[in-house]
Amino acid sequence: MNLIVFDLEWNIGYQPKTFRYHGADLTLRGEIIQIGAVRVNERADVLDTFEITLRPRIFRKLQHHIAKVTGLTQGDLESGVPIGEGLARFVEWAGPDAEFAEWGLDDVPVLKQNLFLCGLDERWPARWYDLQRIFLQTFPRKEGEGMTLESVVDRLNIPKEDPFHNALDDALYTVKVCRCLPLAEGLARYPNEEEQLREALLTDPDAEYHDVRTWFGLMDHDAYKTDPALCTPVCPRCGAPLTLGDIWLKRGNTGYYTEAVCPAHGSWFVRFKLSRRDGLHWNFARCTETVRPSAYARWKRQEAAQRERLRHRAEKEAAEAAQGAANQ
Repeated sequence: MNLIVFDLEWNIGYQPKTFRYHGADLTLRGEIIQIGAVRVNERADVLDTFEITLRPRIFRKLQHHIAKVTGLTQGDLESGVPIGEGLARFVEWAGPDAEFAEWGLDDVPVLKQNLFLCGLDERWPARWYDLQRIFLQTFPRKEGEGMTLESVVDRLNIPKEDPFHNALDDALYTVKVCRCLPLAEGLARYPNEEEQLREALLTDPDAEYHDVRTWFGLMDHDAYKTDPALCTPVCPRCGAPLTLGDIWLKRGNTGYYTEAVCPAHGSWFVRFKLSRRDGLHWNFARCTETVRPSAYARWKRQEAAQRERLRHRAEKEAAEAAQGAANQ
C-alpha cells in the first residue's frame, strides 16, 4: 500500500465562485494554498514528506480569516509555486497508486476540484480514508468531546511542539494520532463507497427494508426525483411500479423520502441517501421501506405542514410578482 497522510490549507473568496464540470455548475470549495503530506507504512512510520506553498490564480487575495488561522501572508502566496505546477509536483511525488488518509473528509473534495481546474486528472486518488472513522472505533466519542485534530491530540496526550493549521505540521500530528490506532486493521476493514452509502441509508434497526440499490457518479442533485433510473421503484410484494408522491421531506442533511403507493398493496416509503464525497459527483442509495403506523402518522403531519409552507411561499411569490408588475 502507498499510503499518504495529508492536509491542505486553502483560500476562499469574499464571493462564491462557480465552475462548469461536465455540464453542471459547481461551487468551488476553496483554492489550495498549502499542501503537507507524509508517506507512511501501516505502522504509521514516516517514510517521506512533502510540503509546498502554492500561488492561487482564482482567489488571489488571501482572505483575512484564512490568514489569521494559518499564519500565512499575502507575500507567502505571491512567492508560492503556481498552483498548476505545484499540484503536478504533488501528483508525481505521491504516485498513481497513492491511497490517501485525512482527518475528516474535507480535503479530498477540494483536491479533486483543484486538480480538475488545473487540467489534471481529478479521478485521482481513487481510494481515500477518513481517519476520524477509524479513531472513533477505538476511542468512542463521549459527550462534550471535540473531534478537531488539536482536541484529539490533547486527548491522547501527544506533545504539541508545532503550531496547528500548517499543512505539514497537521499531517505529522495526524500521523502521531495514527500511531495510537490499530491502523492496519482499520484500513483493512474500511468500507467501500457502496458499503458506506448503504450504512448511511439503513439506519433504523427496526425498519423492514427492500430493494436496496446504489448509483454513482451522477451530476444532478435532484436525480433522486427526476431520473427515471432512480425514481421508478416497484412494489416489494407484487413488482408493480410504485407511484411516488409529490412531497419530499428531508431526513438528516442529505436524506430524502416520500410516500409511494401500490394500487394493490398500499403505501410504502421510498428513501434516498445522497453523498458527494469527491466534491464533484453525486452518489445515491435507495430503498423501499415498509410503512409502520406510527411512522405513517408522523409522515402525514409533516407532509401537511410542508404543503402549507409551499402554499404560503407560492402566495408570497405571486403577490411580489403582482406588486412588481404594478410598479412598472
